Amino acid sequence: MALFLKPEEFPSPDSRLALTVSYGETDRMGYAYYGHYPHWFERGRGHFIRERGMSYAEVEARGVWLPVRDLAVRYLRPAHYDDEVVVRTAVSAWGRASIAFAYQLYGPPEGSVLLAAGETLHACTAPSGRPMAVPDWLRALFTA
Repeated sequence: MALFLKPEEFPSPDSRLALTVSYGETDRMGYAYYGHYPHWFERGRGHFIRERGMSYAEVEARGVWLPVRDLAVRYLRPAHYDDEVVVRTAVSAWGRASIAFAYQLYGPPEGSVLLAAGETLHACTAPSGRPMAVPDWLRALFTA
């Protein structure tokens, strides 16, 4: 998995989702707990899909499931309680029956500091769990 640590190398098209770190997402030191970053990536992925005119539920209703096969995160700087963070999301690679999403998480000031980078690799399966080729309509949706 290739983590995109330079903003200028991030894939396109992309989307950006702003979130505020809640008290419940922090540890005793006021840092965002590391286990929340993959959840923020998931929210960014859902936002990416919605911006293209479809929800994750609609993708599944069309018979395509995208279970996570692999996850990587590089933590660079901590997010803190009450920080506004921005999750940047894009498709980073296509396989015959898989899709990889890239993420960058930015924090203050004004979403200018890269806090973390990540990537998830998703199998493309039928509801039965059997692998299937990425449908053309899904590829077109994600590249628009």
